[in-house]
Amino acid sequence: MRTSVIMAGKAFADLRREIARIEAIAAIPGPAKARGGPVLPFAIPHLDARLGGGLRRAALHELRATESRNAAALTGFAAAILTRLGTHDSRPFIWIVEKAAGSETGFPYGNGLSAFGLDPKRLVVVRVSRPRDVLWACEEALRCAGLAAVIAELVGNPRLLDLTASRRLALRAAESGVTGLLLRASARVEPGAATTRWLVAPLPSSVDPDYPEGIGRPAWRLTLERNRGGATGTFDLEWNHEQHSFALAGAAAAHPRPVPSLPRDRPPAPADAGPLVALPGAHEFGPLPREEKRRRLRARG
Repeated sequence: MRTSVIMAGKAFADLRREIARIEAIAAIPGPAKARGGPVLPFAIPHLDARLGGGLRRAALHELRATESRNAAALTGFAAAILTRLGTHDSRPFIWIVEKAAGSETGFPYGNGLSAFGLDPKRLVVVRVSRPRDVLWACEEALRCAGLAAVIAELVGNPRLLDLTASRRLALRAAESGVTGLLLRASARVEPGAATTRWLVAPLPSSVDPDYPEGIGRPAWRLTLERNRGGATGTFDLEWNHEQHSFALAGAAAAHPRPVPSLPRDRPPAPADAGPLVALPGAHEFGPLPREEKRRRLRARG
């Protein structure tokens, strides 16, 4: 995995040289110029129907998570999209990471991406210090028709990422035919020019039939919040890293969620009870009050 480290206050000459190198390769006839169709299908019929055949290639798409703890699910969904894209397009990818985002949620890891199905040799990682640098690098990279996709990773809702900035990125993607993915952890909904916007949340992994004792396949609850080409909706998908394909997540085949057990001296919870939270028993903090003792005796019958 090629990595370009760009510090605040330093000229962006390294990134410009890398883009020029990629453009020179793209100008050579042969496999490096191979491209897929105008859309990237998920191979999930009802989802592709909502999207008009699949994810629009020459467009900007926003992936967001409401909390930083869901950043792994956000990155996993983006990696799955890139892996699918890589089966149709032989051009490289550029992944731009803001310093704050990397410090909070980590940086792309080559071995992990490889296990997910994404070839890290095709990935150029650019680390920048400020949201301003992310937007500049993303716009410059989206101009390069020698790339398959550009990923820009930010945290929160930076002031500079307004509707005007989003429109500039969407315009560059449409002009060059490059797919743009805007990853935003801990982000609120704001006006933007992205063709689609997805809210990504993790789901329990389904059981891998080849290794039922293992972790299982990654799964997400994807809420299509914005879709310029049609209707929105919610979709539960999982990822098969061996076949490089999405599938519907099966709740019946999912690993069970951890549930706290009831104390032995309390009656079962009623059917309409809400989520249970494991708390220490009152006896751990001292003698039980008289009324509490009577209540427990009555509960035992």
